[in-house]
Parts: sequence; structure tokens; C-alpha cells
Amino acid sequence: MKNIRFILSFLAFVLVFAGVVGGFMITVDPLQFYHKAAYEPLYSREQRYQNPGLAKNYEYDTIILGSSMTENFIPSKVEEALGGKVLKLSIEGSTSIEQRMIADLAFGTGQVKTVLWGFDYFTVRDNNVRDAESFPFYLYDDNVFNDYKYIFNVSNIKHAFGALLLPKDKHPQYRNLDRLNNWDSYATYGSKKVLPKWIEAWNYEQTSGESEPDYELAKQRFDENVLSLIKAHPEVEFKIYYPPYSVIRQQVWYRLNPQRFYNQLEIKKYMLEKLGSMENVTLFDFQSDESVTYNLENFKDLSHHTGAINQWIIEQIAAGSHQLTAENVDELGSKLEHQAKTLVINENGPIFSLTLTVEGQEASFVQIPTTSKDQVRVAVKDFAEGTDTTFAYDNDTKQATLQRGSNTLILTADSPIATLNGEAVNLDAPAVIVQGRLAGPLMQIVKLLGGHIAVTESEDTYFVNYDIQW
Repeated sequence: MKNIRFILSFLAFVLVFAGVVGGFMITVDPLQFYHKAAYEPLYSREQRYQNPGLAKNYEYDTIILGSSMTENFIPSKVEEALGGKVLKLSIEGSTSIEQRMIADLAFGTGQVKTVLWGFDYFTVRDNNVRDAESFPFYLYDDNVFNDYKYIFNVSNIKHAFGALLLPKDKHPQYRNLDRLNNWDSYATYGSKKVLPKWIEAWNYEQTSGESEPDYELAKQRFDENVLSLIKAHPEVEFKIYYPPYSVIRQQVWYRLNPQRFYNQLEIKKYMLEKLGSMENVTLFDFQSDESVTYNLENFKDLSHHTGAINQWIIEQIAAGSHQLTAENVDELGSKLEHQAKTLVINENGPIFSLTLTVEGQEASFVQIPTTSKDQVRVAVKDFAEGTDTTFAYDNDTKQATLQRGSNTLILTADSPIATLNGEAVNLDAPAVIVQGRLAGPLMQIVKLLGGHIAVTESEDTYFVNYDIQW
């Protein structure tokens, strides 16, 4: 009998305790899942948890969807450019299915009139949510019976007490919705940040390219998660844009994962095919705009740009600039391919694209990143074939012999000294083996063999032509 009374007392205590905790959580509602806060809220930095409450209970008519590339938009600034009342629902690292899930919650309120959508190709490479085992699906459905996962979540309970008890000047970055998850003010930008990331990416992409998902699957995921939403809401205006990554990012994909590089070009054509005739959809493409992509001061890594670029993007969209159309999609794709193909990585200065010609005629050389002394290197064998120069290579000594007219030049791998007609010559930068090929300083090789290079630069210096003349 005592055991039964104990069990009943314990159950009663559990029920009372659960009622108190549940009542407290529903009232405080730290993620504003049930209602907008009556107090000054302390927003969560976890977008997958915080966004559902914002989408369900805030007032807006314009939403921002996308990955971390859209996080630096400032809603009030977007309102100034596009009008309306803007709510940012960006999700860092999100796939298209995650973006569709939060979009469905927003559309379910009946408020949405405009969508600003930053589209990244990677979002359709995978059709799973991030960290599926811990993803809060219960915040995205209509099943009240699984709300206990929100109400009795220890992290949420701590968040509730923090929202009520922390001083108002504590964590100001989580109290300002206009600046929530905007990392522009504390990010560090520039080549010193980007170039080490380039080296890391160059190593990583050599293996990841082997498992690139099939393009047909990407199309299917676009259809399921993006196209179907747009078709279901012809009354809503969709402004979809391709964000500008640094051209270094494009170069890595072009060289090491060409399937991914070309898939991103093909998906643009596919989206135009499906969306181009819809009056409520406008597409914009910023990926080949060299004024942004070649200036590494705009980036903190290979992809993520400053908040100033987000502001520039919204101003361009408002002005109707950079639209992607059936008439220019091939041209823009070819432009991006040319930029990635001809890029020279200058570790001591601005990056630029280099084209090589011989006596004004196009030549097909393989460019290799510059050395620390800012000497453009070229694969010696390619150079010989492109300039009708006699070439021989000794695998044992790792020596290349170039002969043109009366001049014979010998280059040795990793040596700062060459021989010209039997005489030692100091090289401006040593010949090196890169990806199994011997490469040497282009301008000096041409000079030693009796020629010279005429350099032509564009006004912005991002595009340079070397014309080899004999």
C-alpha cells in the first residue's frame, strides 16, 4: 500500500512539475513558436530553431531565403530598396529542402507577397537536412503531440530564463532582429584570409570531385523544392539570384571538379527553361561580375562576401540590373568559364586572368599560379609546342632543354640557375614541378630565347594579355 501511495505521489509530483514547466515555457516561449514575445526577446542564433517562430508569428510581406550568402542582408535596407516589410529567414549551410520547409511555414501565414531567394547550386546537390538526427522537425509540422520536444528541451528552458533574466545590454547581437546572424561586423576580409583557404580547397576538392552527385538528381531536387513552390504561388513575386563567389572558388571547381563547375552552369539554363516564361519570376546572375569576384578584399574565404556586397546586390536587383535571360545565359556562362580557365593566382598581389598569344594568335598554354616573386609560370612543354620551339626533357635529371634559333636554354627542376648557350643564368624564379609538369618563369624564358612579351592590360587590370613576339 505504501508503495502505491509513493508511486501515486511521485506521479502527481511529475504531473505538477511538468505542468509548471510547460506553463512557464508556453508563456515565455523563448523561440516565439506559439506567439510573438510580449517582452524584448533574446533571439537564438540557431536559425533552424529560431526561424519557424519568426515565420509563423511576425508580420511581413517579403522574405529572404538562402544560405549564409544571404545572412548579411539587413532587412531594413532591403525594405528601402524593394519596399515592403522584410523578414530574413536565411539558414546557414541549408539545402533546398530546408529552405522549402521554412518557406512553407511563411507561406502558410498568407502574408508573403515577395521572395528574395539567393540560390546556390550546392543546395540541390543533397536532399537531406543538415544534422538530420538532431534537426527540429517538430518545429516545422502541425503535430501538437510532439511539441514536448520544444517545451521540455533543456536548452530552450535555459534560453527562456536567459531571455527574462539577462541584462538588456547582454548579447545585443541577439536582441536586434535587423542584425540577427549578420556576421559582417566581425568577419575579417582580404587576400590574407582567402589564399590559405584556396590552398585548403585545392587539397580538398581533389577528392570530393570524385563523388560529385549526378546532375539529373540536382534537377529533380530543384523541381521538388523550388519549382513546385513557385508554381503553387503565381500571386507571389520571386526574385532569385546567383550570388558572386570569388573567382578563385570558380577556378578550383573548374580545375579539380569540372562536373560541378559545369553543373552550376547547366542548372541556370534549366531554371530559365522552367521559370523564364513565368511573369512572377525574375532571375539575376552576379557570378561573373569581375568588379566583385576578382577583388579579394570583398571576401573572407572563397565564397563569402562582405555586407557591402549584399547591399550592392539588392541595389542592382532593385534597378533591374544583372538579369539572367535566355539571350545572355550562354554568354555569361562562357565568360565565367573563361575567367576560371585563365586565372592566375598571385600570392603577393591582385589576382588576374591571363591570356597568351603568339604574334597576336591565340595559343593554348596551361597557366600555373605565380611564384612568390610574381613571375607567371608556364608549363615548359606547352610553351615549346605553342611557340614552335624545340623541346626535350630528361626524366632522370629533371632537365628541360629548349632550343630556338641559335639559343639553347636548359632548365632544371627546383634550381634557381639555368644555362643559356653553356653559360649560367640566374632565374627570376626557379623552375618547379607542378602537378607532374615542369614550369618556368614565362617572361624570362621568352627573353632568354631572343623574344619579348608585349603586355596589354584592361583598365581594371583584372584581364591581362601576354603577346609573345620573336
